[in-house]
Amino acid sequence: MVFTNPTWFEGMLVMAGYFLIPLILGIILLAVCFIKDKPIIGTTLFAVCFIVAMFGSWYLWWDNYEVPSVQSKVVTVDNWQPKAGIHTNDKGMMIIDNADQLMLITTDGEGFLNEENFLFQKFDTRDILNTMKPGGTYNISYYGWREGFNSGFPNILSVEKVVDESNATNVSVGDYFGTKLV
Repeated sequence: MVFTNPTWFEGMLVMAGYFLIPLILGIILLAVCFIKDKPIIGTTLFAVCFIVAMFGSWYLWWDNYEVPSVQSKVVTVDNWQPKAGIHTNDKGMMIIDNADQLMLITTDGEGFLNEENFLFQKFDTRDILNTMKPGGTYNISYYGWREGFNSGFPNILSVEKVVDESNATNVSVGDYFGTKLV
């Protein structure tokens, strides 16, 4: 079975449904309790419904879309480059100080994030950066999809296998970390 990612509109509807149903229930409970002159109980019930709406929508999204989207793919690394949105200092230079500020670009023009993720227990972004050398071919495991609406990219979970490193060049830390011109 191949995972088909939702469009941004489908994703928005799903998240709104997960979030709005408990929130509407909380508003109704709040109104009923205020009518019955029990505002403290109503406020407490609303707060509980709001918390359920926040965490419930997040969990259901994760369970229905993020977890099933885990896939493997063979990629050849073209280079690593700063991801969009890195801030600049007062001299107009960007400062890159950790591996999750970089994005992998493949020879096919695809982009992959390399960010840590608590839920997938991924805490080795620097190891992945050091393993995936420009010019090398690797079998990676990743989750997510390219979402143009919010500039989303799939996130690398692990390097499953080194396929070919005969044309690979070592990652030069100086090329990626430190202060760079914009």
